[in-house]
Amino acid sequence: MSSSVITASLLPDRRTVRRQSEAALQHAVMQYLALALPPDAIAHHSPGEGMRSLRAQRDLKRSGHVKGWPDIEIIWRGRAYFIELKAPRGSLSAAQRETHRRLSYAGAEVMLCKSVEQVEAALREVCVPLRASVAA
Repeated sequence: MSSSVITASLLPDRRTVRRQSEAALQHAVMQYLALALPPDAIAHHSPGEGMRSLRAQRDLKRSGHVKGWPDIEIIWRGRAYFIELKAPRGSLSAAQRETHRRLSYAGAEVMLCKSVEQVEAALREVCVPLRASVAA
């Protein structure tokens, strides 16, 4: 095999690329929220998914972690808003769909966003007064 040929086994799998893309989106969204949310709002990222050992997964479950929990929680004036972030071609798992349904039933707003611009639009749609806009 020539050194210029890359085999499929040497390429990162799609899940790895998607996780990296979602991690970059997560970082950008949290930076945006730090600037844009009103001072009486708080945003929090709940890390729970990802590559973990079986022991770490078991410990998360024992500590009360809910499978499918959205990536970001925002609390503002007694309301709970949840944002699920996905890479451009990402989709919700069955656990995420079920958890999002339960959160909505409990009265929370749950939003699926694939860009910082979508996060801004979704928060404006639910009337959160933002202090910053995403540059065009």
